[in-house]
This record gives sequence, structure tokens and C-alpha cells, in this order.
Amino acid sequence: MEHWERWIPINGVPSKLYNDTFIYSKDGILLEFSDEENKRKFVVKFEDGVLSYRNTDEGALLKTLNYLDQQYGTDFYSEWTLFKVTNSEYISWFLHESSGIYEPNQVVHYVFFTPNDVIEILTTYTPSVVIR
Repeated sequence: MEHWERWIPINGVPSKLYNDTFIYSKDGILLEFSDEENKRKFVVKFEDGVLSYRNTDEGALLKTLNYLDQQYGTDFYSEWTLFKVTNSEYISWFLHESSGIYEPNQVVHYVFFTPNDVIEILTTYTPSVVIR
């Protein structure tokens, strides 16, 4: 069973974030978020080790929303944006597809749960995080 936990990479992270920018390039993935008042920016950069990513409209993830409601309650995800998932179905799929070239404990599943999108990234490195 998947285990979701709120991820708090640095102090001062706004509870609800909106995705402004998603850039995937040879340099990795750059995500830029803003708070509800669009006054502060929260930037996450995955420079190394991006193994897989997906972006899904949050309204299409009915099974996930139902699971989160049952396991943690609605406030758990509706009042927070950043998560890490262990025992993840996404990681299991990736490990199966990659035929054992990664150890399960090497891969981390990050989830950015915004009011409009759910961005998921599998990586072997911790991203850099800044607030501006």
C-alpha cells in the first residue's frame, strides 16, 4: 500500500502552490510555483537523476483522490502541495520496466499536488529548492 507524506524541504513553504512553469530540458526539470497571492515564488530544480515524470489533471485522478480521502482525509492533500510517496505504484511500474537496473531504495517519488495539476517525478537525487 502506498504511503504518502507531506514533504517540507525548507522552512517557509506556502501550503498551497500553483504551477507557473514546467520546463524539461537536457539540464533536468525546473518547476516554478507561486502562492495564492502570486507574491512568492517557489522553485524546484531536478538537475540530475530524473528517471520519469508525468503530469495529470488533478480532476482525472479520482482513484488517487479517493485513496487519499480514505487514508488521510481531504485536508491532507487539499491544504498542502508537496509530497513524497513510498511503496509507490509508480515506482513499482518503473522498476519493472527498467528490469532491475535500479534498486528500490534508490528511487524517490515526488508529487506536486496543485489545484489544477498533479506533477509526479521519479528521481535518484534530491532536488534543489528556493523561495524568492
